[in-house]
Amino acid sequence: MCNFLKNMFRSNSIPTTSFFSFYQKMAGWKSAKVFPYPFNLPEAISMPESFWKDVIKIYKMTDADGRERAISVWYADKELIVTSVTKGDESSVMTKDSISVRYFPHPTKKGYYRKEVFVNNKREKQTDVFHERAPKKVEINYLFNMHTHPKHIMNDGSIRYSFFSTQDVKSLISSKAIMTGLVTDKLWFLVRTSETSDYIPYKDTDILTVDGLKNDMKLGVYCADFNGKAIKQ
Repeated sequence: MCNFLKNMFRSNSIPTTSFFSFYQKMAGWKSAKVFPYPFNLPEAISMPESFWKDVIKIYKMTDADGRERAISVWYADKELIVTSVTKGDESSVMTKDSISVRYFPHPTKKGYYRKEVFVNNKREKQTDVFHERAPKKVEINYLFNMHTHPKHIMNDGSIRYSFFSTQDVKSLISSKAIMTGLVTDKLWFLVRTSETSDYIPYKDTDILTVDGLKNDMKLGVYCADFNGKAIKQ
């Protein structure tokens, strides 16, 4: 009980950035083709309820059948878009998502445009926009991917989850994304910084740790209990 209260007090006392503010910054970094300085990373990030629903959804799917799941997060026309779930196997999952947004004169409302958002060529959203609020240019940025790792039941009956793999880090570096996420029984984020090298000092068989990713790769590492803040480690 005392540890719980200590952890709750610590979480409440940490300066926190909303996920809305953070992904706006990510979109700006992405557009400028730069990575954030380590000192620009927030101490903690709070996520909206809708985001947690997507996280817990893929956690439950993987927990039920032991297969990895993945979703991609995009910043499209000033809003956050989360793709549908991609199902993998017991050790890997790969996403090939696409987002598109189009505006066209409204068929019945004078002075309005109709906005349609397509995810993987399927229309997911449709809204009406007053013509003066329609953008001259639609901005779409891929932000990051989140995938799950299934649980492993040990000989003594305890449950363990694997951490980020070398392949996960390679995928982050090669994608030029700023961030990647891992869902186990917690939510983990890795954030690439201006000090992160393209060189990856790990073999595929290496077991990665929080300290190694922070010290060797100069990555920002965040962890959150479900429905809680993601706190920088």
